Amino acid sequence: MADDLGSLQLSVAEADGRAEVGVRGEVDIHTCAELERTLTALAEKGVRSITLDLAEVAFIDSSGLRALVVGHKALHDHGGSLVVANPSSSTARLLEVTGLDGLFDVEP
Repeated sequence: MADDLGSLQLSVAEADGRAEVGVRGEVDIHTCAELERTLTALAEKGVRSITLDLAEVAFIDSSGLRALVVGHKALHDHGGSLVVANPSSSTARLLEVTGLDGLFDVEP
C-alpha cells in the first residue's frame, strides 16, 4: 500500500494555444511541485487556456490548492486562464469553502 502514497500522473494534450491536463492520483505536499511545474511551463510556452481535468484525483490538500493558484497566476500573467473540470464532490466543496471557485472557472 505504501507504493500508492504520493502517486501522481499527469497527461498533457496541447493544440492551438490550448491544453488539457489530466490529473490522476493525489495532489499533496509530495506531488504538488510536479503539477505546478507543468502548469507554469505551459503558460510560459504560450498556452493561453488550460483545462485541468480532476476527475481522477483521489485527494487534494492545501499544497495542491496552492499549485492550482500558482498555475492560475502564471496563466493570468501571460493573458491566459485556467478551468478546473470534473472535480469530485469533495474537491468541489474544498474549492467552494476556500473561495477558489471564484478565482478560476470550475466546470462539473
